[in-house]
Amino acid sequence: MSHLQDAKLLVRKFYAELDAATSEASADVLKKHVAEEYRWRGSFPFNELYGAESVASSFWAPLKDAFGRTQRREDIFFASHNRLDGGETTWVCSMGHILGHFQKPWIDIQPHHKMVFLRYCDFHRVEHGKIQESALHIDVMSILLQLGSRVIPEATGVVTMTPGPQPHDGLLFDEHPASEGEKTLDVIERMIGRLIGSGVKTTMADLAADWTEDMLWWGPTGIGASYTYQGYLKGHTTPFEDGLEFIRHNGHIVRLGEGSYGGFFGYPSMTMRSKGGYMGLTSSGDTTADMRIVDLYRRDGDKLAENWIFIDHLWFLKQLGVDLIERHRAMTAPVQEFLR
Repeated sequence: MSHLQDAKLLVRKFYAELDAATSEASADVLKKHVAEEYRWRGSFPFNELYGAESVASSFWAPLKDAFGRTQRREDIFFASHNRLDGGETTWVCSMGHILGHFQKPWIDIQPHHKMVFLRYCDFHRVEHGKIQESALHIDVMSILLQLGSRVIPEATGVVTMTPGPQPHDGLLFDEHPASEGEKTLDVIERMIGRLIGSGVKTTMADLAADWTEDMLWWGPTGIGASYTYQGYLKGHTTPFEDGLEFIRHNGHIVRLGEGSYGGFFGYPSMTMRSKGGYMGLTSSGDTTADMRIVDLYRRDGDKLAENWIFIDHLWFLKQLGVDLIERHRAMTAPVQEFLR
């Protein structure tokens, strides 16, 4: 069995035990599967944590306490050596939703006592039979939206339950030829080079060069999803590029590819300047902020067909002076006081 398959099996066992664990037992599961010097990169308000105890007590135990019994609804799973370090490190990527029953407060958000879907994307570096580091990106804004929060503006794209790949073949539990993953990364890097080289400006010609005509772009809450070249330009790139000015690309930590699937994350990926207001939440002004971004892709032939995006919007907006959790808390406080 290849090293990549060993890494996949380790992460799948970790997930199975973590998903089944109670909030009190989550620390024991992490201690079993992660290294002593474990590094965890999370979305706001969790940010960077170190060690199994810290990650369990800060993230997993409170989440499980609030959401009760959870299910991992996984749509994409693959493993790859990291192209950015010459293949020295091995990473496993997983994407989908964590389903739960929101029954207790979580990160100062009051529950609605209904089912919720927390969108996630996870990266794990595996070495010596342990998970050495992880990066877990979650879409907290999607939880606020499911609560019907008034702090979430109307999106320029379509806000919907984010599905998995159109061919339903995103769970790469078995081994795949390395050459296919290399092809996927080549196409991804061709697109990245074109985008960064243009100062993050997208034209119809750029899309035709790198994307299939029926492309699907599954954006984060606040932006939404878009379909086809025309839909993508209208629903994402035009409002995004009008509201923000590209300052610099800060690089990625990993670039991975297996089979027709690949992706990367940066922590942060880019530095942007708010110039015309962003998502209707910020005013225009000369303010710069960093973006933590995840991109996962499905390749079809020599072009990209689907793209799943995670942006740590709470962290980005916080740098621009907007605290969405505090705004939500302030809006719901009178109602919560009335219900007491």
